[in-house]
Amino acid sequence: MGYLSSFHLIDVKIKEDCLEIVNDALSTQNGDESSELEYFQERAVIDSNNFLCFMPNEDESDPYVPCEDDGTVPAIYGKWYDSEELASWLKQYCEEGGKMIFHSIEGDGDAWGWEFDGQGSMRELQLCSVGEWI
Repeated sequence: MGYLSSFHLIDVKIKEDCLEIVNDALSTQNGDESSELEYFQERAVIDSNNFLCFMPNEDESDPYVPCEDDGTVPAIYGKWYDSEELASWLKQYCEEGGKMIFHSIEGDGDAWGWEFDGQGSMRELQLCSVGEWI
């Protein structure tokens, strides 16, 4: 099931030895404009510090104002049916600590995502209660 969501990339840094692979993947579209991977490939870029970020939508419908330095945004809107597949592909190329976070902009307000360990693994993230009631 897909939710209309904001898709955030938080500290997703591409490993130096994987830059060429990821850049090649981002510049190679499969021709299926309706696929999530195609949409991700069209919008994702690697900045000068090797962090993955997005190019803004031309209709200015993204949740963030583009960065003045490079014109990128940290999140985009979309309907993501196979977000775990995107995370599974990305996990092999990321340094430790990067996160993909999705926040539903539909009525339920759900939030979920994955964190990368830098060694080709990921773990699921969910919004949960922490701490004591105050």
